[in-house]
Amino acid sequence: MSILKHIAIIVTLIVFHHSLATRANSEEMSTTATTTQQQESQTSQEQPSKTGEQATPAPPIESIQSSPSDTSLKPDFIGPKIGFIDELHGEISERLLTTATQLDSFFADERSIKEENRSYIRTRLDVFTEERSHATFKPAVDIRLALPKLERKAHIVVSAEPAETPATTPGSPSIPSDRIGPTEERNVTTAVNYIFRATEQQNFTVRSGAQFTRGMPVLFLAPRYRYFVPINPWDFRFTQEVIWKTDTTWQTNTIFDLERKLPHDLFFRSSAGGTWINTSKGYFYSLSFSLRHPLDSKRALEYVWNNSFQTRPVGELVEVFFSVRYRQNFLREWLFFEVAPQYRFPRDSQFKGTPGILFKFEMFFGRQV
Repeated sequence: MSILKHIAIIVTLIVFHHSLATRANSEEMSTTATTTQQQESQTSQEQPSKTGEQATPAPPIESIQSSPSDTSLKPDFIGPKIGFIDELHGEISERLLTTATQLDSFFADERSIKEENRSYIRTRLDVFTEERSHATFKPAVDIRLALPKLERKAHIVVSAEPAETPATTPGSPSIPSDRIGPTEERNVTTAVNYIFRATEQQNFTVRSGAQFTRGMPVLFLAPRYRYFVPINPWDFRFTQEVIWKTDTTWQTNTIFDLERKLPHDLFFRSSAGGTWINTSKGYFYSLSFSLRHPLDSKRALEYVWNNSFQTRPVGELVEVFFSVRYRQNFLREWLFFEVAPQYRFPRDSQFKGTPGILFKFEMFFGRQV
């Protein structure tokens, strides 16, 4: 048995022991309080009254304690009774989900950004350079305004950013982009996001609006659904997004995530994602692995390994990609800096290594990380 399995068993036993101890202490305290209360009541009934004073009769025991057949005052009997295994399962799953949510939020992951339910302003500048190529500068602005009169279920979104993420940009290529189809121009998008369901287990939102490229508007509709299932010690996450545009372009983005927390505050995630566009031949998919390592509350590392594939003209591996991301919150709570050296091995270069590096400056107002 591997070391990780030993550690997982030990953690489970510790949580099991802690829960049993807590329950035993609670029952012992309840029994002690009941016994003390009965003794005090009996003493007050048997004790003679003092001269010149009238003894106050003790209330009957039935008025203090509920009848064994009366469960209306016992919280343990309200609704379906939850077993110990269910409590342990829920406690571990909540911890894992919290860890995943916090790390996705810190790294400004699209999983977190697309499910934000508050107003914010996000501006960023990406500076990327690669061997035998010039440096590129990619500024972007994203504004989201939650509408309080609709119970914060509707958002007005305005964004101006590059039309597509460069293929050499570090990050998990399995994550669908906010861009509605690949173009060579800068896109300005105005949209309304409506949240139909937002729970830890499920999230369903619909985006609708217009995208402007060279001043020409294209209307779009993009429903997105996410489903989360805890399978201890792993967590499974399924995300499906469908995009339709008035220029007859259909696009689907599908992601399967399998993730878990590791010892020493590490977090591992494996992602299988695919994209289909009706104007492109074939299907593009990828298999990626990431390991996140929080250094403290303001710094974290992420190690990424991604393999990109395509089905046309033949099914083949297109590129292998490695990256190390260092992200830090500095000076202010809303200011972030990121540096990500990378190495990619594309098929069109006979899988020869091509080094590159990305610098990112980001300001994020309106949310807590």
